[in-house]
Amino acid sequence: MTTCTRCATALEDGDLRCAICAFPAPAAVWVSGGPVHAQVLRCGECGAAVAFSAEAQAPRCGFCGHAMTIEQPVDPVEAAQLRLPFAVDRATAEAALRGWLARRNWFAPPALSSEAVLESLTPLSWAAWLVNAEARVTWTADSDAGALRSAWAPHAGEVSLGFHNIIVPASRGLREAECRLLIPYYELGRVVGIDRALGAGEVGSTIESFDAQRSAARRYVQDAIEATAKVRVQPQIPGQRYRNVHVACLLERQTTDRIALPAWVLAYRYRGAPYRAIVHGQRAEVVFGKSPIDWTKVGKLVALLALISAIIALAVLLR
Repeated sequence: MTTCTRCATALEDGDLRCAICAFPAPAAVWVSGGPVHAQVLRCGECGAAVAFSAEAQAPRCGFCGHAMTIEQPVDPVEAAQLRLPFAVDRATAEAALRGWLARRNWFAPPALSSEAVLESLTPLSWAAWLVNAEARVTWTADSDAGALRSAWAPHAGEVSLGFHNIIVPASRGLREAECRLLIPYYELGRVVGIDRALGAGEVGSTIESFDAQRSAARRYVQDAIEATAKVRVQPQIPGQRYRNVHVACLLERQTTDRIALPAWVLAYRYRGAPYRAIVHGQRAEVVFGKSPIDWTKVGKLVALLALISAIIALAVLLR
């Protein structure tokens, strides 16, 4: 692995400068292999990105069934280096969906679980960056320590922090909010190389291409480190209460790996309308998604609330 000659930070293929100190990278780094461009098949409905194969001639999205279009990215397309194997098989994922539908809230139709028709159940290894870094973090905040006559007093400090295994979503097949719901439950100790052969009974999946190119990656990574730092510095703030926490991170060392994380993408229909749900690829109890609403129940609740409001208003008038 090539490193920066000034600060020894690892350099990735295609880097023109060091991500930490901005020192120019050796020519061998940014010309090695040349830029790799790829056609990307993009779903016009859900935005899923899948590597295009002319032999497959796939005209529809494997996740939602909608017609797909071909993109020709200008920047090099990132590819996953690592993957996290599936621990949930197809049958377990389908059973998890049925159980989730049966547990929907009071506003869901009573026959949702029995009448929902499963249209597709697709294993997806979605794209993310796995970040490890060391940084010098300066912070400012208001707290009740030393406030005297005022409610708040300003404080500031500086601390060195290590950031380990921060997952930054880079997917278009899944929305960022969906990725955030999945991330806390991944067991990164089971990560393997992307080229490792599937084990016996292991689920094969679509490996998603990275949607954001290298030029955008570092901004997302920096934002993730700062968001984590804002939480990590809170024990350094004196007092019992605090507010207006701000941080500035000076990166001293950073490595970024590209990883593919497992999830089941399920498309189902209820009385003709399409819906989507996600089952975690390692923990089947983690299920979320969209489900229909029984508007008859909503109408009854609104009528009941209106009746209660009318009774209260009448009681006030009769006093």
